[in-house]
Amino acid sequence: MKHFRHLSFALALISVPALAQDPEAVNHFRTGYDLMQKRSYRNAAIALEKAVAADSTYGNAHYVLAQAYKVLNEYNKAISGFTAARALGTKPDRAAKELAQLYHKAAVKSFGQKKYSEAIAYFENALEFNPENTKALYAMGLSYNGLRESTKAKAAFKKAINADVKYAKAHKALGDIQRRDRNYGPAATSYQAAIDADAKYTDAYGGLARVKFETADVEGIIPLMEKALTIDAKYAEGHLFLGNALSQLGRQQDAVGPLRRAAELDGKNCEARFRLGEAYYGIGNYRQTIKAAQQATRCQRNYRAAEVLLGDGYFKLSQFEEARSWYGRAIADSRFKDYATHQLKEIERLSKGP
Repeated sequence: MKHFRHLSFALALISVPALAQDPEAVNHFRTGYDLMQKRSYRNAAIALEKAVAADSTYGNAHYVLAQAYKVLNEYNKAISGFTAARALGTKPDRAAKELAQLYHKAAVKSFGQKKYSEAIAYFENALEFNPENTKALYAMGLSYNGLRESTKAKAAFKKAINADVKYAKAHKALGDIQRRDRNYGPAATSYQAAIDADAKYTDAYGGLARVKFETADVEGIIPLMEKALTIDAKYAEGHLFLGNALSQLGRQQDAVGPLRRAAELDGKNCEARFRLGEAYYGIGNYRQTIKAAQQATRCQRNYRAAEVLLGDGYFKLSQFEEARSWYGRAIADSRFKDYATHQLKEIERLSKGP
């Protein structure tokens, strides 16, 4: 309803057609104008298209036609109409504001369709009207990131941060690229800046945790994730990171709880099930190891690490045929080939007896 009130107000500001306009164009304009007030937007657009076809200098007709297409979500046609109206001197300031909004909407639509180059072009047009539009700069960075143009993406994110230093998403997105490029120091700084800007932004905590894993600061992950989980107890990735860190520090018994919680919260998180299996293996609960690792392999095809873990679980229970089957699958992965081969030989030796 609010949108229609604004539209009615905009229509009210349109001046009465000047006598200098082509009479045929004026008649079409009046028809379109009346249809707009009746909210018959498609028919209004048809009539107004006839008005501008009859008289291309008819600024009011271009402006109202643009309003019709805006309501119909036909962004390019609306942009053309407001551009023409502005060039003709009809409500230039208002037309400029409308264009800025439409370019942004068109960009967001293109981004959602993964048409990143098209989105960038629209964002650039939007920024001509408002160079400090933080959301547009951030979304442009995401678009460049979608095209794997990291340098341009980083530049866009930095511009977004310069426009609004408290825009946490831009800091986090910049950190993601820096971490991907293995620039761990700057990445950690960016993630911390995101947290400083928004203390409840759990994804930024997650990004910082990843940096700590990759720089072997495993102990630093525990207080970081404990803080994140006080913010959001249902932060599945936070439970996963906490459990994984505890497990890597040899505290598998403590790791079981958060890893089990991560698996409960995110039914599609295959790693949570694998890490849970690892923790169970560490405390000697091999049946639970097998159960968790089986869930991981059902969750993700060719999950070789989980296949090795299944082999280890069955091996510990002396169920050698099952162990042989899983090691046989894992041997296809070069990372596990030597270990799986060794285990298969060990099974062969044990199967022969003394």
